[in-house]
Amino acid sequence: MEEVDRLVFNFPLFKDYREKERFLKVIRLLVSHQITFEKAAELLDMRLDELAFLLDKLGVEYSLLDEEEARLERESAHWILNNLRGELS
Repeated sequence: MEEVDRLVFNFPLFKDYREKERFLKVIRLLVSHQITFEKAAELLDMRLDELAFLLDKLGVEYSLLDEEEARLERESAHWILNNLRGELS
């Protein structure tokens, strides 16, 4: 637990330990798909674009879709594109 405390304490954003800890917990929930992006922004009292900018600058990778949902979306998009190409030929 000491290592977690040190990590939170040394986190470069926010001045207060509790703010840092809350930010890291919310990001963990977001990345693990336990909360939505909108809920994360709400919990952090940030606008969506501010949170997106911050996560981008921190290099935090997150997906609005889980892996299975993303795979299904790709398959659907490929199917639609292939059908459109067939209709245009």
